[in-house]
Amino acid sequence: MKPAAGTSFALPGIRLAQRLGLGALASRLYVYLSGFLAIFLIAAQVAPARFGEYSVYQSVLEVALVVGTLGSSLLFSRNAASVPPRVTRGDLVRTLAIGLPLAALLAAGVVGAQRLPVAGAPFVLIVLSLAVFAFNSLRLSYSRGLGHAGLLNLESGVRATVLVLGVATLAALGLEIGVAHLLAINLLALVLVGAAIFLPANGAAPPAGPPVLALASQASATVYALLTFLLRKSDLLLVALFMPLGYVGAFKLAFLLAEAPSQFVQAFLVTKTPAMLDANAGNLTIEKLRLARHSFLLGCVLFVGLAGLMAVAAPLLKLGPEARDIFVCIAPYFLLRTYTVHHETMLSLNATMGSLGWWTLLEFALRLASYGVVISLFPDKPHYVFFIAFVTDFVLYELRMRALFGFFPIVRLLRPALGRSP
Repeated sequence: MKPAAGTSFALPGIRLAQRLGLGALASRLYVYLSGFLAIFLIAAQVAPARFGEYSVYQSVLEVALVVGTLGSSLLFSRNAASVPPRVTRGDLVRTLAIGLPLAALLAAGVVGAQRLPVAGAPFVLIVLSLAVFAFNSLRLSYSRGLGHAGLLNLESGVRATVLVLGVATLAALGLEIGVAHLLAINLLALVLVGAAIFLPANGAAPPAGPPVLALASQASATVYALLTFLLRKSDLLLVALFMPLGYVGAFKLAFLLAEAPSQFVQAFLVTKTPAMLDANAGNLTIEKLRLARHSFLLGCVLFVGLAGLMAVAAPLLKLGPEARDIFVCIAPYFLLRTYTVHHETMLSLNATMGSLGWWTLLEFALRLASYGVVISLFPDKPHYVFFIAFVTDFVLYELRMRALFGFFPIVRLLRPALGRSP
């Protein structure tokens, strides 16, 4: 008997795997295994101070990326599938034309503040990398909005794999590995990702046409994205202002490992973007809420494995013991992040940019105040700030969900009758 027209077949379990987002988790597993391998290889081959300097340059690239894209990755995702189009090729060109010069100036200022040379090969490589990285970020965000998140989930893994191959090659040749070498390998990796973006599997490019996005909305998005970066990614730059580069390298290693579970969860939630759009108190189903609980359980499992990895790897690395001690202190906060990242995703997709900005500003102000307290009491232990952040982040995200959706997620998830109205 012939199958009905339009019927498609798949191997047993494929549809279930797609529904559960296992492909995204598998891709994230590759991303972090390759990332761990890269960071461990560099930590084993490069002096702690040099590894810390490289980590600072990478953080400078990340903060400059926010300005280089005018914080518009979220806008590109939100508007990609709109009819008529609300993102065009003109938006891409205009965003980069405005953002990249501003980002280069920002990068120069941050590098100078970190007492690193602005005139030199590392900074030139940062600027070149920034141009490619910004283009990649906007195009991948547009693809995400169309439902093509494969390369978005894989791109950092591709970059890490290229970094592993490059560092291993230099080490095999017996060459001394400098910061400029590492940044050049990163630039090559970004170019390779940029080439892969044009493959058909990653969706269509934005349609031709003049810019459609309002500059005012992009300005708001830039402020929000900068605040989010400062909140989530600026810790290394902050501690680098007053801590030795050896500590910075150890902090980078511990931060990468501790952050991994929440990144896994975020990759899973990216696959749920279409279903999470336009959510409100009336249509926020029980299944969507259960994502928060499942995310936390997944995070617990991943943290067990990462703790074992840190215990095994620490004695083999030049800065391993210090990184292990920092990891133990910051792990509770990042374990909580595997729960709150669900709230963060829901809010970013549904709340107004103005609301997102004000809440994030409050969160950042609390983080700065926490740093002030910790540095005054424990000047050589700035990572203790994450003990305070554990409490403040939980309270703020529950309050924000209550303000937008009318209930506290933690209360509803803990109630025996999960489906009853709050």
